[in-house]
Amino acid sequence: MGENDTIKIGIFSDVHGHLQELHQTLALLENLHVDRLICAGDLVDKGRDSDAVIALMNKQQIPCVKGNHDAKAQFMWFADNEPLQDESIVYLSKLPQSLTYEWLGISIYVCHANPWEDSSVYVFPNRPIALFREVANAVEAQVIILGHTHHPMRVEVDNKILINPGSIYGNRDRAERTCGILSLPECDFEIYDIDTGQSLPLVMPST
Repeated sequence: MGENDTIKIGIFSDVHGHLQELHQTLALLENLHVDRLICAGDLVDKGRDSDAVIALMNKQQIPCVKGNHDAKAQFMWFADNEPLQDESIVYLSKLPQSLTYEWLGISIYVCHANPWEDSSVYVFPNRPIALFREVANAVEAQVIILGHTHHPMRVEVDNKILINPGSIYGNRDRAERTCGILSLPECDFEIYDIDTGQSLPLVMPST
C-alpha cells in the first residue's frame, strides 16, 4: 500500500435476530465502498431470524465478537419459542471475545460490552470520563470498538479513540438504526442511518 492509501472499515453491532436490517446494513456499506467489515456482537435474540442472521454472517465470513446474548444463546428460548438450530449454537460458541487488527499503522481492538467482558457495564456516551479512561487503559490498541449500548459514540481520551456504531436493530430510546464507517489512518468515524442511507451527526462527549 502506498502512503496515500486509506482503508474504510464498515462496523455494525447488535443485530439481535433482525435479518432484513442486516441485509440493509450490508447493502449500505457495500454502496459506501468499505474495504472491510466488522461486527461487535449480539447477533441473536429479540428478533425472529436469529438462525438466518447467523447463516448469513457465516456465509459471508464477517468477523464478529461474541456478545452477551450470543454467549447465553444455548440456554435461552427466542422470540418464536424455539431454540436455535444446533449449527447456530456451534457458530456462536466459536465466536471470539475480542479481535485485534493493525491496518496502516493503526492498532484496533474489538469487543462487545467492554474489555472486561462484563455485560453489566454499559459504556454509554454520557458516562463519566473515568470510565472511558478505564476502557482506554485496559488495552494497548489505539482504536477500541464497542457495541452493547445501542448508542453511537466517538470519544477521544488518553490518545485513544473509543467508538460504537450503535445498533442496526435500534431500541433503547433511539429511533435510528445505525452502523458506522471508520476511515484509516485518519481515524475519522461516520454514523449512517441504515433506513435512509444518510450520514447522521455524531455527538461526541466532552472529555
